[in-house]
Amino acid sequence: MKEILLNVVLAVIAAAVPVLTAHAISYIKKAKDKAIASTESTKVQEYITEISEAVANAVAATSQTYVDALKKSGEFNKEAQDKAAKKALSACLASISPAAIDYIKGAYKDLSAYLATKIEAEVRKQKS
Repeated sequence: MKEILLNVVLAVIAAAVPVLTAHAISYIKKAKDKAIASTESTKVQEYITEISEAVANAVAATSQTYVDALKKSGEFNKEAQDKAAKKALSACLASISPAAIDYIKGAYKDLSAYLATKIEAEVRKQKS
């Protein structure tokens, strides 16, 4: 009787192992996919924060070192405004990591156009 019971238990275990293994593998794959998605999301958030800070810092620095003096002397015209935008863009590009630049290029294609838009928005924000 013990031998029959043992054989039944072994048969049940033998049948259950592949099913449990399949479920375990499925669970591990889902956990891996979730971890990858979370990592990508975290990276994107880091890039967005980095880019926002770079834009804000570039605009503030350009205003302090270039724009403010020209405005005070009444010499801030369209040409000076264009030069300020280029200075801010250059400062911004210098402070963004290559990984964040690659992210922008992948998501928005035109790096300069994307940053120029962000810079203009930041100038407006800092004026207010």
